[in-house]
Amino acid sequence: MSTREGSTPAPTDEQLATGGRSAEDAPVPEQLVDVVPDGDILASREAGGRFLRGSGMRIGAYGAGLLVGLIATPLVTRHLGTVNWGHYITVTSLIFIAAALTEGGVANLGVRQFATTGDVERRAFMSDLLGLRLVLSLLGGAGAIAFALVAGYQSVLVEGTLIASLGLLLEGARVTLSVPLTARLRLGWLAVSDFTGQAVTAALMIALVVSGASLLPFYGVAVITAGATLTLVVALVRSQVDLRPSFSLGRWRALMSESFVYTAATTLGVIYFQIVIIAMSLMSTKHQTGYFSLSFRALSLVNGIPWLLVTSAFPILARAARDDQDRLRYALQRLFDGSLVAGCFFTLCTIIAAPFAVEFIGGPKFTPSVEVLQILGAGIIGTFLVATWSFGLLTLKMYRELIWINGAAVLFAVLLSALLIPSHGARGAGVTTATLEVALALAYGIALSRHRPDLRPSLGHVPRVALALASGLAVGALLPVYSLIAAAAGAAVLVAMLLVLRAVPEEFLHAIRRNPAG
Repeated sequence: MSTREGSTPAPTDEQLATGGRSAEDAPVPEQLVDVVPDGDILASREAGGRFLRGSGMRIGAYGAGLLVGLIATPLVTRHLGTVNWGHYITVTSLIFIAAALTEGGVANLGVRQFATTGDVERRAFMSDLLGLRLVLSLLGGAGAIAFALVAGYQSVLVEGTLIASLGLLLEGARVTLSVPLTARLRLGWLAVSDFTGQAVTAALMIALVVSGASLLPFYGVAVITAGATLTLVVALVRSQVDLRPSFSLGRWRALMSESFVYTAATTLGVIYFQIVIIAMSLMSTKHQTGYFSLSFRALSLVNGIPWLLVTSAFPILARAARDDQDRLRYALQRLFDGSLVAGCFFTLCTIIAAPFAVEFIGGPKFTPSVEVLQILGAGIIGTFLVATWSFGLLTLKMYRELIWINGAAVLFAVLLSALLIPSHGARGAGVTTATLEVALALAYGIALSRHRPDLRPSLGHVPRVALALASGLAVGALLPVYSLIAAAAGAAVLVAMLLVLRAVPEEFLHAIRRNPAG
């Protein structure tokens, strides 16, 4: 996330040294209480409430989409088998990297601009942004195809990469045009878009399985899905933006000069996670790649949640960093507290329920994936904190620190993959991925604390959350029952302990009581 809300100056070092209260103890800044007369939602206290309700809707839609996907995914994995499933995930990861390299935070830049400029500037900027994104997506697709050819992938993978590149183009346009929805906290419509994409994907996947399709047509699902969600987004924003892309090299040059460092910082923070899949396809066997791909896919379902939450909060952080440092400190602390709680919950559920998840999604052929998924589950807390702190760093324009840290993460990913994957296969890839997430979270937290001591998160909730997690894991691991039941019992103990120990942020509880349905 990026940018700045703020009218109140940040506390000085002297103020911090003389006993200033921590963010955990600080009251809600008074600036949040008043609704701005011109209806600027980002400058009002209602922004926080809308974020909580809207992000709740997005998570609800995401969860509903997962349920729909859970109907399709087991059918697809059994239909494709370990080898073809590994091929499918390899291409999707390659396209993901291409998207990251060409998108590079451009959408987040768009959100920042949209949240902090007027209507005339917004329209011109969005037109330039759309044109630039389309060209970059074409270049990214070409790069992905070239990599597949150079790597010596089988023809079906090369052809699949070509098909998926068209989906990359359409998805790039959809993400860019979604900027006004995010910037204006129209998160309910984003939830509809999220669910639509997952539902269309599931329906198409099931249709292909029923028809007995080979691997290649499955790569076309992303193309149709991106087209459907793009159509929906266009209908929602056509009155707010100019849908005609601008192809002005002069304005693109100005845009790129402004965003180059930002782009470099955000891109490196995305691709390291996918490098392990590509490394598996090049350094290990097809079956080991298939085992890891199933665990990786299961993990990715959970890992989408922290990014949904934090990207939904991005407009608030952007305005706060510009105008109100007290509000920024308050928001980052609450995001940290919430990420810690949510990360522990999903860590427990993933580790304990791994046998059920693998059996349900892949069946007996994927049994080796259980241990891999449990290893990956240990890094989920890191993922939630990575999401929170990376957007905090971007908000403060700490691009240089991000480039160094994320660049080191990419090198670390390559090094660990080379050391562990050839000898340990899928398990080595799992250790690599989990280690990267935890290490990156620590590096982000240290960088943020050193650069802005006033934004250093209070760790008052950490011992309580750790105790609750340990209790839940103990119950889930020791109960001699089916893994899904054990996970439910462990999660119930975790939640109960969190409430008893008062480790759940009050704002989240208040939002649930205020709007229990959503």
